[in-house]
Amino acid sequence: SSSLSLSPQGAPSGSMRLRCFCLGLVALCLPQWSAAKKVSVKEVVFDSAVSDIQWLGADQKTVLVQTAKGRLYRSTNGGDKWDDITDQLKGSDPAATPFVVDSLTKSPADQDTILVSGKARIHFITSNGGATWRRVRQRSKIHTFIFHKTRPKWALLSTWTAACEAGASSAKKLSNGDDEAANELGPCSHELYITKDLGRTFTLVTSYVVQFSWGHTDKKQEDRIYLTHLRSKKGDQQKLYVWSDNVDFAYTDDGGRNLNRLVRHGNKFLVSHGFVFVAKLKDAKSQTVNLLTSNDGGVTFRNAKLPQDIDEKSYTVLDTSEGAVIIHVNHGSKEHASANVGNVYTSDAEGVHFTLSLPNNVRSSSGDCEFDKVLSLDGIYIANFRDFARSDGDASTDAVTNKKAEANSEAEELESEASSGTEVEKRRAPKAKAKDESVVRTVISFDKGGVWSYLKPPKVDSLGAKIDCPPDKCWLHLHGVTNFHNYAPFYSIENAVGIVMSTGNVGPYLRFEPDQVNTYISRDGGLTWVEAHKGAYIYEFGDHGGLVVMANDIRKTKQVVFSWNEGQSWYDFEISEFAMEVDNIVTEPNATSTKFLMYGTRGDAGIMYHLDFEALGQPLCKGVWAADSVSSDYETWSPSDGRGTDKCMLGRQVTYTRRKQTSECFNGEKFERPVVRKNCECTEQNFECDMGFTRKVGSMECKFADDGTIPVPPTCTSSDYYYAVAHRKVIGDSCEGGWQPRKVAVPCPANARMSRGAMSVLGTIFMVTAIMGGITVLSRSERFKGVFANYGFDNFGSVQYSTIGGKTPETALDSCGTRFDTDFIEGDQDDFDNDPPQLMQYTGGGDRDRYRDRDDRDRELRDREFRENRRADVSAAQVPKLAKPPGGASAGGGGDEDGLDLL
Repeated sequence: SSSLSLSPQGAPSGSMRLRCFCLGLVALCLPQWSAAKKVSVKEVVFDSAVSDIQWLGADQKTVLVQTAKGRLYRSTNGGDKWDDITDQLKGSDPAATPFVVDSLTKSPADQDTILVSGKARIHFITSNGGATWRRVRQRSKIHTFIFHKTRPKWALLSTWTAACEAGASSAKKLSNGDDEAANELGPCSHELYITKDLGRTFTLVTSYVVQFSWGHTDKKQEDRIYLTHLRSKKGDQQKLYVWSDNVDFAYTDDGGRNLNRLVRHGNKFLVSHGFVFVAKLKDAKSQTVNLLTSNDGGVTFRNAKLPQDIDEKSYTVLDTSEGAVIIHVNHGSKEHASANVGNVYTSDAEGVHFTLSLPNNVRSSSGDCEFDKVLSLDGIYIANFRDFARSDGDASTDAVTNKKAEANSEAEELESEASSGTEVEKRRAPKAKAKDESVVRTVISFDKGGVWSYLKPPKVDSLGAKIDCPPDKCWLHLHGVTNFHNYAPFYSIENAVGIVMSTGNVGPYLRFEPDQVNTYISRDGGLTWVEAHKGAYIYEFGDHGGLVVMANDIRKTKQVVFSWNEGQSWYDFEISEFAMEVDNIVTEPNATSTKFLMYGTRGDAGIMYHLDFEALGQPLCKGVWAADSVSSDYETWSPSDGRGTDKCMLGRQVTYTRRKQTSECFNGEKFERPVVRKNCECTEQNFECDMGFTRKVGSMECKFADDGTIPVPPTCTSSDYYYAVAHRKVIGDSCEGGWQPRKVAVPCPANARMSRGAMSVLGTIFMVTAIMGGITVLSRSERFKGVFANYGFDNFGSVQYSTIGGKTPETALDSCGTRFDTDFIEGDQDDFDNDPPQLMQYTGGGDRDRYRDRDDRDRELRDREFRENRRADVSAAQVPKLAKPPGGASAGGGGDEDGLDLL
């Protein structure tokens, strides 16, 4: 045990010194702390690394720690002192092998009841916080144990039979001729039991179980048992790694005496906040499923209606805590098969009609999604998505329109997921690595996924230096749960109102290099952020968010950093002379205490430090009911999305009371935060896109998605429009009056029937085309050729016509007959005689006149012969003559004014 003096970050050890921060143009100087203020630090060494921590009792002062080697430690004063109680958990045989802890399971109905499962088929349970223990009468290895939600002595237990644990199935024994051994062990199967006396007796519910869970209290079904099981209960049961057509979803209300099937081919299910979700097999070959939902306790199930009829490989229910269902659907896009992404959809109040909220949400191969709720505020979510480069289209529709054909070869064990809850409820569980540096970006929504926008970056870093990056590529990006073992994910708790922390970087996309990752904090629900510290840290909140403690978790350290004013200033101190690898920092579940446990490893040993900040001697804050006054340590604050001045979110303005940043005091464990709510006038921000419409990231406009989900009126024609509502109010939004959505014009689909006018026009065009085509065909036939050639000339039967083209003229001018007004033509051409190109072989300019005289003589002879031949054939009627061009005689001499007949 030791008491360490504190010093501001970067200052030498000793007394607290004044530290100033430059905020914009104003320098804020924090008050000087007394050198006598110290944090109490106590160290304990375990046999190995800490693998689990459970807090017991109504006051959360009893703590149990399980180590990696299976030892069990207990503390009754919040982790200040520890006792190794492993030896208290022994069987009746003193010579038996030492007890090894496999897992800890705490009861939600009784804070003092916890089960300790052993690895050698020996299990113990306590109902007084570990003061005494009793052995559970179950000699099989426990696979899953689920306490009842409201009955402290009820629980469900599953175990694999001895044939499975022996590692040799009955089939193998039969193949070796060992019939007696095979009959003795029986087939391998997963069996479900129920106990109503805290493990003293067990009753078999059914066998060949895949997944099971208690019903939900919202529908008064807390005693109901939901389960999926194999329809054919023969032979050895294999673990379900793929979707199967031999699995059904059922329930029992009488402990298994009567099983009632609800969904045939229902493989996987989840019960959460009054909803029942079932993944039903659609096609075994393509490994696709459909999601069925029920909000009436399983009485009726309806298919979840997604925006597109595309394949669905698996589902992750992200959140159901605020009346709407938010799910992540793995569509298995072939284009992005290796990217581990899926689409996030939000539902209506019934949990049936879903609209696309966020495409390409990052997920892991095990189904963990980088999507989390700010637990202290309503309607705020933070998520990561992959921004794929594309030549056309946009991110809001790309992921929806892709068909997937990828086989799901690695499916999780389904039986362990029914009791785990939604993704938000499992948010702090250890996750798998995913160090794939791709274009990942972080977005935030203040209205339950209706509108997403990028995070605003801080203007300066933690050292006061200006952050320089292009405005169009400058956002804050944070790490999520899929990269949990590398960097701490975004984190919030219910009692720390508005405070969110995470690790990440400022720039165009998320970075994974350690030297690029820093730690950030927000005290307004994610609207604005500041850099808390250079490097990646692990963090925890205490004192209702008034105390923040963190430590470096990617490098060995002997230093702890903390802030008592929500990140406005930070102080550090050393906890030991020897560095350690920090795994985590935790406090009791309510986060109201000023005591923390920081644990990790130093070599092979497990190390835990008990940090007591109450030793600083801070007074309790005062003036909670006089917030905003000069004498009060508290202020009022209303969360905002930054888009308006009314600070309304989800249709209401919520005013919280929180401690002023400059108040040097603690809230205390018994602090109760005053909250005032009032409804606001509706705006477009209170509405999300309805089915068939989508929004791009950063946009409020709901665009028609043309995904076939909007019912088309029967009167709709291909060239017409119909009107549909593009918006629906966000579930849980309480705004009143104000802006109301209007119907927007939507084009009828191209395959819709045609209008009467369009059909009439097309019919007329078709008839005219047919008639013209028929006439063309007939006119080309030998039989009707003469009819069509002479049609309309019956009154001119006495007129005789010469055959055109009977005698081919030698020049273009000859083809028009005799030249009239030769002087006019030649006079006009004299000025351009040398300009126009000549269509003849070039032989020299000296012979041009000779060729012209010869042509004139030949032309005169032809004209005379032509007039003699035509005299007998011309029409008797007088034909007008070609008049001389205006302007009188040409320069070349006068011609015959009477001219000649046209023909």
